[in-house]
Amino acid sequence: MRRRSEASRASVRARDVTLRLPHDVVNEQVIIAAMLVDTATCDSMLRKFAPDFYYGKGHAEIVTALGELRRRGLTYDPATLVQLSGGRIDAAYLDQLTTARPALPPNLHHHVDALAWDRTRIEAATGPVEDFLEALRDPTTTPEQMRTVAKRLGGSFEGGSLKYLRDPDDVVREMMGTIDKRRAGAACYPYGLPGLDRYETDHATKPGQARLTPGMAPGQVTVITGLSGGGKTTATAAIILEQARARRRTLYGAWEQGAALTLELIALQSLGLSRAAFIDGAITSDERDAVEEEARLLSQWIRFVEIPFGRERGKRQFNDQNLDLIHNYIADTGADVFVADLWRRALRQMDPDEEEQALYRQQAIAVETKCHVMLVHQQRLKDVEQREDKQPTREGLKGSGAWIEVADTIIGVHRPALFKAVPDDKLLMLILKQRHGMWPLAIEFDWNPEYGSIRNGHSVDYQHPGQASDVDSFLAETSKAPRVGGKRRR
Repeated sequence: MRRRSEASRASVRARDVTLRLPHDVVNEQVIIAAMLVDTATCDSMLRKFAPDFYYGKGHAEIVTALGELRRRGLTYDPATLVQLSGGRIDAAYLDQLTTARPALPPNLHHHVDALAWDRTRIEAATGPVEDFLEALRDPTTTPEQMRTVAKRLGGSFEGGSLKYLRDPDDVVREMMGTIDKRRAGAACYPYGLPGLDRYETDHATKPGQARLTPGMAPGQVTVITGLSGGGKTTATAAIILEQARARRRTLYGAWEQGAALTLELIALQSLGLSRAAFIDGAITSDERDAVEEEARLLSQWIRFVEIPFGRERGKRQFNDQNLDLIHNYIADTGADVFVADLWRRALRQMDPDEEEQALYRQQAIAVETKCHVMLVHQQRLKDVEQREDKQPTREGLKGSGAWIEVADTIIGVHRPALFKAVPDDKLLMLILKQRHGMWPLAIEFDWNPEYGSIRNGHSVDYQHPGQASDVDSFLAETSKAPRVGGKRRR
């Protein structure tokens, strides 16, 4: 009984942990006094620290009033400052500050650094530290969640309040490093499909020049879009096969088709074997063994991650938590490329504002991890059904408009035979956005659906939606012809 009582008291103590952090108000007093007696210091401190950086009684009101004073182009006067604050400032206190420190102190930088550190400590205590303690107390917290919270806690002490302010010399070094890499031949990071990255050598005006720049560069985002059955998953798999051949590590979220089927598709593409035969099981033992060996080789460069979201019964998932998991998997595997097919399956809050913020976060993850992110995404079926031209468009992207803003490159994948009575031997890739290059563009590939092969890309005219070519018009008319014996009458 006594043990139970002690355990109960310990549990209460654990739940009632409260952080009360002292801070030195003298630092705030020195800085505010310097702002009152020196206009240049006042302007500098107003740019550096917002009013909510000051925790001393009445200090935030003084700094707010000083900001309004300088906005109006006025210099310090106690009566004017009291008036601008609506009488919330004590004029006698202002007099005490300026009397105690009538001149700019030579060690002001010390108090500035101390104030920034106080802010960092207090922000950590009211955010990451509280989250860490709450996660530690919660017995349902998973190890992955605990590690994520711990990383966030450690990061909260890196660089103080201005940790995101870049050093000018560092920016110049980064810029010149990128320029030197381009000179050394790393200006483009190819997707790998022949004809997609570069114009064909017999192109009339740009023979052999880069078509997609910089392509699958680190820290950037590619959106692959199309209708279900339009070839986007197969095209994505073909691109990832080329990344594996280039020895780039890929983390693949095959959340629509599944890891095993996706790896099978990539292995069959690599070996040039029939997908239909493998689906039917009509294969030889040698073919079976060859695919197994190829899959094991590919697995050195392609790792799959299952949907780690919403698997715990009774535990509600949030977008931030799910993106934390994605971030951790990318960082821990050292992935050069991350594929999410379909990325929207990672979301739990689907309204446009939540989706927009999640996309911005995913873009930030790409930048921070220096990983190229490929997001496979659907077109709005209703939008496509209402158009005579069924090819993917930017406007047809399902969901938030942030899909267009976040993407560095948008590639629409389109099988004309999905909607027209034409041979199923062509696949179009439409460049619907390219942040650093020309768009819109259209590339036509030789396509074999049985083998999933995508070859011999060459330029064709991009047909804007609603601007069908004569050939398209002819095909549309012939597709309306009455059927005779299962075939269309021509």
